[in-house]
Amino acid sequence: MNKILQVKMRFSNEKNNQRPKVRNLRAHAETTAEKIQSICDDLRTVLRFYRNSPKFLENILVDVNYNDIIAKSNRIQELLKPAGRKTNDMVVGARFSEAPEGQENHIITYYVDKKTVENTIEDLETVKKFLQRKLDGKAVAGNFNEPDNKLEYEGYELSKSKIRNIIVDCSVIESFAVPHVSKVPDKKSFLVTFYKTELSVARLLEMLKVDDVKHQYYFYGDDTISVNKELYDFLEMNVPYLISMVSSDFSKITLTDIEKTDEKEKIDIPDPVNEPTIGVIDTLFDENVYFSKWVENTDYLDDIEKIMDGDKDRSHGTSISSIIVDGPRLNPWLDDGCGRFKVRHFGVCAERISTVRLVKKIKEIIANNSDIHVWNLSLGTDDEVSKNFISYDAAVLDELQAQKNIIFVISGTNDNRSEKKGILKVGSPADSLNSIVVNSVRRDGTPASYTRKGNILSFFNKPDVSYYGGDYNERIKVYTPHGEMDEYGTSFAAPWISRKLCYLIDVIGLPREVAKAIIIDSAAGWEYKLETYKNKDVLGYGIVPIEISKILSSESREIKFTVYGTSQSYKTVNYAIPVPRDEDNKYPYIARATMCYFPECSRTQGVDYTNRELSLKFGRVKANGQIDDINENIQDEDGAYADERQSRKDFRKWENTKFISKVLKTNRPMKSYGERLWGMSVSSKERLSSQMNKNLNFGAVITLREVNGINRIDDFVKACTLRGWIVSEIDIQNQIDIYNTNQEEIIFD
Repeated sequence: MNKILQVKMRFSNEKNNQRPKVRNLRAHAETTAEKIQSICDDLRTVLRFYRNSPKFLENILVDVNYNDIIAKSNRIQELLKPAGRKTNDMVVGARFSEAPEGQENHIITYYVDKKTVENTIEDLETVKKFLQRKLDGKAVAGNFNEPDNKLEYEGYELSKSKIRNIIVDCSVIESFAVPHVSKVPDKKSFLVTFYKTELSVARLLEMLKVDDVKHQYYFYGDDTISVNKELYDFLEMNVPYLISMVSSDFSKITLTDIEKTDEKEKIDIPDPVNEPTIGVIDTLFDENVYFSKWVENTDYLDDIEKIMDGDKDRSHGTSISSIIVDGPRLNPWLDDGCGRFKVRHFGVCAERISTVRLVKKIKEIIANNSDIHVWNLSLGTDDEVSKNFISYDAAVLDELQAQKNIIFVISGTNDNRSEKKGILKVGSPADSLNSIVVNSVRRDGTPASYTRKGNILSFFNKPDVSYYGGDYNERIKVYTPHGEMDEYGTSFAAPWISRKLCYLIDVIGLPREVAKAIIIDSAAGWEYKLETYKNKDVLGYGIVPIEISKILSSESREIKFTVYGTSQSYKTVNYAIPVPRDEDNKYPYIARATMCYFPECSRTQGVDYTNRELSLKFGRVKANGQIDDINENIQDEDGAYADERQSRKDFRKWENTKFISKVLKTNRPMKSYGERLWGMSVSSKERLSSQMNKNLNFGAVITLREVNGINRIDDFVKACTLRGWIVSEIDIQNQIDIYNTNQEEIIFD
């Protein structure tokens, strides 16, 4: 076996020197005079709606129904464009059409003034005349191939570029409409989020003359309010176009059937010394259990909650902490080699808690416990997540992880229905993108009977990984206030991953980005990209190996190394990775790479949730200086084109975990391009028009497997060292010694 290497290579930064191309219709697209007339009619209908409705807003909200999943660069640019602004600056929301999965199109909501809409109609009428007179009423891509097809644009009061841009805009949209919410959960309490405008929610309720005595409601942030069913119905009847998102307002723990084993027995456990600490946010903890010295417990309840919930059963929270502290003793077959962990346990509820109250508590807990890097959260809702927006609590978790050096491990939630018809989507907050979401499998690796599925926003790969959480007739042993018991559920799979992550971050000393990448890569292996790999929406990238030693090592014929860097510009690159060649000057390898990062996100942008995209390329450097990517990623290459739907499906555009792999069907080595080596490129794109210009850390793990079984790791280490790079092995015992030394208390005389 080979140990994983840490390679501290030097990256350089490259600016984006590509100039925007002149816009044109896509190959098979067209714009007709009839289409323009239909669009004008839509916009007049929108104006008529607002003219006949009570005036609450200074401007108006307009839905643009696109005919595809659309890239930011291909959104409308001239239509709905205010003077001195860009149309994209006016975006306040994005969702998908109600179509079968895989066939959805974008619906993007804009907030513009009425004058802009009226000007847009006038411009469309002008362009319609241009089409009728110059192109017989229909424009296709070939009409703009100059100088072969020279068109005269004079006499239409619009510039040549504006006419062309409007024609291109019309080719990518189906229609315009007034926004509306399509699906609403069947609940008694809701979280309602409104589109971001100049109108505050408080002012809106005042204008609607909502009786705050009759209707109880609570504000959460600038645009979200918790309401009951009666108040929601009132809002939906009077201002449906202002409502952006509607979701359930409760997180609930549904306890599984408990199978008691033996009565309580005396169990010896040593006192904690300097073990790392994992944070647990869950139901209440019982301080009378045998491992209580390992748990720093806080009943995080207000006075009313203490009266109502203080004496409730504490089994679930105690069970979660028992796995983190002493899971391998309880389940010897799951001994991961990570030892024991201390727990800082925050009991935030007994069984059921309001989502917004949970979020408030989580924010306070994280702010006051900055020394903890890994947090376990095994709470969740029964309701399925929406395909059009991230849940309120998941968005807060993503925000915390983008801003702080922490990572959440979240259970994938259980299907607790007595009669199961189809597979449920996961419940919140298992739609948190920056977190690691864990689903449950049986001992033979098959999905548990209560398993729920992703994807998130019809695209993002959730859950991330799977682990052993038991099943009805194959349970996991936990310790509760009633003694040792048998349980099952995703709640009891997640803590095992929390243990591994804490070990990688706090003991081994890896950045969280690298630790997350190693966990996901260990689950995916070489099988994830094969056609035989099934249940991606249930298993995620796969099942994480039990033993930490297997996660931190590779086969003797493999070179596996980690890379940590920071995206500071358009491209962060290294074109000189010295992958060893064979005797014929060829590269006898198959390769894979996994990269993770923690981007800032915008819940108000709906399905266009992540603000930052890092695109990964890895492979041989070609003679022209470009990387021959192992995933054949053609994004960002001159002369290449990949539409948004293909980029998301094939290259996972906008996803914050990138897994790329090339598996050769034969043992034939890959040719080398002269003396050029291998390269790694990380390209950065911003979703919003306002550039954040912040540095964003990324971590990657790269694996090269020698097809002939030869161990070439020493050659790789030597070549890296000759370039002045620092290369070190991840040695578990050595890292434990370093950790223990760092934890020693120094006493000065």
